[in-house]
Amino acid sequence: MALKNKRPNTDSAGAPLYEKIIPRAEHPISRKNIDKDAIRVMHRLNKHGHEAYLVGGAVRDLYIGKVPKDYDIATDATPSRLRKIFRNCRIIGRRFKIGHIYFHDGKVIEVATFRQSAAKAEKSTKGIVRSESGIILRDNAYGTPQEDARRRDLTINGLFYDLKTFSVLDYVDGVKDLKSKIVRMISDPDLSFAEDPVRMLRALRHAARTGFRIEDRTMDSIIRNHSDILQANSSRLLEELLKDLRSGSATPFFKAILQAHLMSDLLPVLHAQLLDSGSAHPFWRRIETLDSRVRGGSEFSSPISLSMLLYTTLFTEEELWEANQRISPLAMKQLRNNFQKSTAAIQVSRRDTERILQIARNLSTFNHLLKKARTPGKKLDKNYSRDVLDCLELEVESTGKRPEMLLEWSRVVQKNERRRQAKRAQNGDPEDSTGRTPKRRRRRRRRRGRGGGQGGKNR
Repeated sequence: MALKNKRPNTDSAGAPLYEKIIPRAEHPISRKNIDKDAIRVMHRLNKHGHEAYLVGGAVRDLYIGKVPKDYDIATDATPSRLRKIFRNCRIIGRRFKIGHIYFHDGKVIEVATFRQSAAKAEKSTKGIVRSESGIILRDNAYGTPQEDARRRDLTINGLFYDLKTFSVLDYVDGVKDLKSKIVRMISDPDLSFAEDPVRMLRALRHAARTGFRIEDRTMDSIIRNHSDILQANSSRLLEELLKDLRSGSATPFFKAILQAHLMSDLLPVLHAQLLDSGSAHPFWRRIETLDSRVRGGSEFSSPISLSMLLYTTLFTEEELWEANQRISPLAMKQLRNNFQKSTAAIQVSRRDTERILQIARNLSTFNHLLKKARTPGKKLDKNYSRDVLDCLELEVESTGKRPEMLLEWSRVVQKNERRRQAKRAQNGDPEDSTGRTPKRRRRRRRRRGRGGGQGGKNR
């Protein structure tokens, strides 16, 4: 089948090293289906004498006939070298430095330097730095394509595509698992999850999105080590949950983390509710509606996505949907307390927190007015009205309804948004992603030197 298929050596742990090069005639990936900017990045790196491969989820998706959402590239060029080759490159990250190559349409191509094998990196002065519990805090020792592939999480994510030869490089036997529809960790699952607990979420995510089966050893390890997820950075955990809420496959993902006991760690209040109510809980119909809208091309902000995730943990169903007046200050205090309990494991920004609470305050009022066939009036001109309406539309759609009055409210909000945008453009005011004009920062006064002279330095 392949030009090259070797098992000549073993790695530092004694595991056999696997290598297979699959020529173009024997795999389904065509460069015609690869993003043109990703191809340009690889061509430019090759032109400057560097190796460059398409890696990770893009190769996996292309192999099974899906359109990748993101394109990642691995190279032997160091981060400092990337900045010299690409003027549109920005280096990010402390745990592992990567390059973001920016394009005019907002697209970002991620480029990372090949990582060194764990055994070598542990001995390097610039290598792996771990926490007391074994989590990798820093990992900036560079190696070869083979070493980099074996440092990745899943076998199906360990494939490389070589643009120069149009071949697929398989150092982890990933093609076999792709064909068998199996999600499997490359290294020992217990060790892999100890290094980065977020890998448990990724394994479940890929199974949810592809319909693949998680291999027994990997699944047993997730269930055994589920509580270690709380050792991961809370902002990373939020980022991972938002990826799934925006994926169009949130329903199977949340069912998977419920079965693997991870929901009890990440969202304990919601977990308790789902155990009590089972499939009848309104959370499931809302998430299914969210998935349907996302697959249809809709995009939702973080506050809207998190609102769909958390609403039943903020109120009881009756309090949320049967309210006939504004929420009292006492109820608002309880609402904030419920939010803090529900999000203790994930770090929601203060800005998103306030918007979620603002949506919750007004959603019950909007819903009550909809039932009474009354208009919200001036509330439709508020900057939060679009988010409230999006959430209300998702809720109403999840019950199988689509009232004409709600569509009319949406048209009024769109008209008001266009009017505000025109006014901002006329005044030359910038606009942020929520439609609000950001406050201008006050310039900080320069501190004088101790001697009272000009500037901060003593001359």
